[in-house]
This record gives sequence, C-alpha cells and structure tokens, in this order.
Amino acid sequence: MLLEKERTKVIEIALKIQKEKLIPLTFGNFSLRDPETGYVCITPSGMPYETLHPSDIVVVSIDNQIIDGERRPSIEMPLHTAMYRRRPDVFGVVHTHSTYCTAWACVDGGMPCITSEAAGLVGGNIRCAAFVPPGSDELAEVTSEAIGDDKAVLMGNHGAICIDETIDKAYNDAIVLEESAKVAYLAYQMGNVNTLEDQMCKFLKEDTDQNYGQK
Repeated sequence: MLLEKERTKVIEIALKIQKEKLIPLTFGNFSLRDPETGYVCITPSGMPYETLHPSDIVVVSIDNQIIDGERRPSIEMPLHTAMYRRRPDVFGVVHTHSTYCTAWACVDGGMPCITSEAAGLVGGNIRCAAFVPPGSDELAEVTSEAIGDDKAVLMGNHGAICIDETIDKAYNDAIVLEESAKVAYLAYQMGNVNTLEDQMCKFLKEDTDQNYGQK
C-alpha cells in the first residue's frame, strides 16, 4: 500500500483528536505531507474515525489530484493543499471544530492573546479568517492567506486550523489553542482581563521557537 505508515499516522491523530473532544462526530479533517513524494494523506469525507483502515485515507497531490484510495477525500482537501502550497515548511494540518475556538470564531476581531501558551504559539492575537462556505476554493484561499506565517488561525463561524512541521506538532498546537480559547473565555467572564502586549507576545513566540523542547 502506498504510504501505509503515513496513512496509519493520520488515523492515529484523528482518534487522538476525537478522544480530546476537539471535534464532534466526523467533523474536522487531518492530513500530513510525505516529505519524499510530496503527496498528502488526508482523512476521507464523513467516515467515523474509529472505523478507518489505512486504505480509507486518501493520497492526493498538492494540486488536488487523487493518487491512491477509493474513498472521497474530505471536502476540505483544497484547504489542506492550499496550506502546503503556501507553506513549504508545513507537513501536518489539523482542522478542528473545538467548542471554545469555534465560539471565538463567531466573534468579531478574533481571539485575544492572554496566555503565555497562546503567545508562544502565534505571537499575538489569533486572527480569524472571513466566513466563506465550507469545502470551497474561496475558503482555502482566505484561510491560507489569513494564517500567514503563524501556526494557527480561526475560521470564521466554523472552527480552527493548526499547521506545523509535523502532524504531531499540529495536533499539540490544536490542544494549546483550544485550552487558550477556553481560558480567554473564562477570563472575560470574570472581567478586568490583562492582555499581553504585542511586543511581549512576539518575545514569547521567539523564545518558544528557540528554547522549548529538544533539538
């Protein structure tokens, strides 16, 4: 089977995201890009994650041509491939419909940066792409443009997307983003929120990029 190991990895991430309750039902979609072939392994459309077999994961090119697989790929395939085309440093994409991120995606202005973890992830407020219909080329365009050089962006009235150099890191980013969204929501209910200044957010991101974790 073509890219069996990579297809198995996509299922592993889908199940972990489901366990973390970052998606309801079969919402969301996940992919990785194989660095050797450049092909993308992406979840199929509308299939329960606990039933997936590696052969159900669809292998596509970054220009949306199906390379291997009998299933229909996620309707958000254009969104994933747009990310890979725009960002050669990205090899994993995670699109969630987590509760607090989606709530912030329904609010004008995106999500404020009030935690050091959020600052380390994006270096400032989490931007929100404009709403356009799911599965459309327009969604792929506005979202891939809105994320810029960041690792995460909200999708207007829709959800969130995280991208990183591996799908495992994108998964971790999605957890950090949802936890930060939850904390921000609770803090604003309490009032008198201390938001982080832009300069400090940028410092925290640079410090995280350079010093967090193992080399």
